[in-house]
Amino acid sequence: MSTYFEVGSPIVHPIHGAGILKKIDEKQVRGRLLSYYIIDFPYSDLEQVMVPVEMAEKVGLRTINDNEMIDEIFSTLSEEDCADDDDDSKSFHQRYRDYLEKIQSGDLEQVARVYKTLCRRNNVKPLGIKDKALFETAKQLLVSEIVFSKEVVSDRASEMLDELMEEVA
Repeated sequence: MSTYFEVGSPIVHPIHGAGILKKIDEKQVRGRLLSYYIIDFPYSDLEQVMVPVEMAEKVGLRTINDNEMIDEIFSTLSEEDCADDDDDSKSFHQRYRDYLEKIQSGDLEQVARVYKTLCRRNNVKPLGIKDKALFETAKQLLVSEIVFSKEVVSDRASEMLDELMEEVA
């Protein structure tokens, strides 16, 4: 049983962030007629992704978090404590793998924690290339979902995150 989404609705791809389900298309693949979700990502460099309808659940497609959940994410970001302080005991490669796994999980709270941790690290000293890329990815995922949940433009969503992190810094 696969998850079904309606055309025109905003949905989240765990790796690419929030987008709009533009249409459901059928394509012939190896003699089988398969249905695909065609998702546009207006707040990403990526234009469009096709996900087989029968693979939606496995891929991790989900509905947009509601406004209340985004407020909880904002609360997590504004907390003084940092649950990832023990990351200092890990090697760079282990930390990077952990952060990447959290970002790709599709769990916006995990993405927010990575964003917060990397933002704090950046305040201490500039991030390296890989950490900077993870930081930007986490921010883009957060911004894309805030845009749809809070019904704001992407610049305002980005400002909201920046303001939250300035208060915590």
